[in-house]
Amino acid sequence: MRGAMDTSCQTTSQELLIPNDLIGSIIGRQGTKINEIRQVSGAQIKIGSQMDSSSDRHVTISGTPVAINLAQYLITSW
Repeated sequence: MRGAMDTSCQTTSQELLIPNDLIGSIIGRQGTKINEIRQVSGAQIKIGSQMDSSSDRHVTISGTPVAINLAQYLITSW
């Protein structure tokens, strides 16, 4: 039975800044790693284009809090 305060099914999003030189290793060859992270976590992951003056890329992770936490863990552990 779920309580009124249960937030496990609510969808939210989280933004990360990832150094540009690490984006390739997160995406993987032909997107294999990022697709695996999406499948395992159940989160949607969008990688923004490179900003002109920045060495970081915006990564937006959307999904349930559990999916977002798992995706963040998988991204930062690779």
